[in-house]
Amino acid sequence: MSLFLKKNIEDASIGVWEIKESVEELYEQLQLSPEEERVFSSLKTPTRKQHWLGYRMILPYLVREHELSAISYDIYGKPYLNNGVRHISVSHSGKYSALIASPVHSVGVDIERIDTKIERISHKFLTEQEMSEVGRDLSIEALYVMWAAKETLYKLHGRRDILFKDHIYIAPFVPQKEGLVYGTIKTDGGEKVYSVQYQTFEDYILSYSIDRSRFSYL
Repeated sequence: MSLFLKKNIEDASIGVWEIKESVEELYEQLQLSPEEERVFSSLKTPTRKQHWLGYRMILPYLVREHELSAISYDIYGKPYLNNGVRHISVSHSGKYSALIASPVHSVGVDIERIDTKIERISHKFLTEQEMSEVGRDLSIEALYVMWAAKETLYKLHGRRDILFKDHIYIAPFVPQKEGLVYGTIKTDGGEKVYSVQYQTFEDYILSYSIDRSRFSYL
């Protein structure tokens, strides 16, 4: 077993799988649905297959046995359990896969391996306001908190009508090993503020958000 982390949050649970197994070892432990078999077969590289199987390995630790079902994808590519019992979101980076599940709320999760290359691309995902705010911490650690938070909110939003740079704003914060930031998603329908929790471990950052304003029983 390689369940690296499990955390129960109010109305949600999150798990992180450390991938130590080969594709074959992971596959042998799972019973995939025909739809999942098609998704699995479409993945091109062993690493991508390991990441995807890692999501599936997490599910039984977060969802009751009678609620377990196959992972499906909506028209925007957002995953969900096809029995309609739980909202889920998934992410992967390096040797880890992450999954968050909630029975009632839309959720988002992101995991990233921290690397200095983010400094070279920060202009591509920071808003003009974020770039211009005097005193904002733009260290590598802070940039990764902002990137992970934006990725988390993008997944929570669940549609492809927003861009990191133009539509998601992260309020100033002081980066820590574990903390909370506030992000605003701006769309034609207005603005909405969300909280995003994050924590760092090894050379990774994990972030997640739960939209408790939506009581959506699928």
